[in-house]
Amino acid sequence: MVVSGRRTKRGEKVAREIREAGGQAIFVRADVAHEADCAALVQSAVDHFGRLDILVNNAAIFPSVPMEEMTTKLWDQVFAINVRGAFYCCRYAIPPMRQQGGGAIINIGSTLAYRGSLDRLAYACSKGALLSMTKVLARALLQDRIRVNWITVGWVITPGEIELRNQIHGDGLAYLEERSRQAPLGRLETVEDIAAGVAYLASDEASHVTGCELNISGGLWI
Repeated sequence: MVVSGRRTKRGEKVAREIREAGGQAIFVRADVAHEADCAALVQSAVDHFGRLDILVNNAAIFPSVPMEEMTTKLWDQVFAINVRGAFYCCRYAIPPMRQQGGGAIINIGSTLAYRGSLDRLAYACSKGALLSMTKVLARALLQDRIRVNWITVGWVITPGEIELRNQIHGDGLAYLEERSRQAPLGRLETVEDIAAGVAYLASDEASHVTGCELNISGGLWI
């Protein structure tokens, strides 16, 4: 497994934890807004492991800004990371997958692709574009046996989400626990919920699944 991101210390920690749990992992720093970083990331995976079977496009930024205050610079930054970054990674991952006879691409989406709000317009539009990319690639890559799928993610309790809610509400964990009680299925999603969906779509059990919108939103989007 190749772990990637812009924060070297955090990425190396994740890779180390995977190795300590018995897996194989390296960290490669990359900013997916830059084409050269994406090309180097894919090449590092191929060089280290000899092949590339799975690509998970998870990098995204999520600014919450009123539409009237959204600048061109911020709009372009959202699309550069959330859409263009996924495009670059797919662009460089597809040739080695095609050469080896197949692979799996998994794009991490959001309910906001379907039900966005004005203060998250850029994010919602970027995820809508990613969903369109998923569908187009899924159909185009059928003959190459490269499966392309999407996961609709709802509200996930992550350390970053807790930190954000701490800044906004003071006690972020208490706020999220209250929202969990109000959620359709009685709780918000966990990282493990989403990881299980990724593991399924990456597995041989999903060998006939492509162009799928796997909804792991706990009923937030139906």
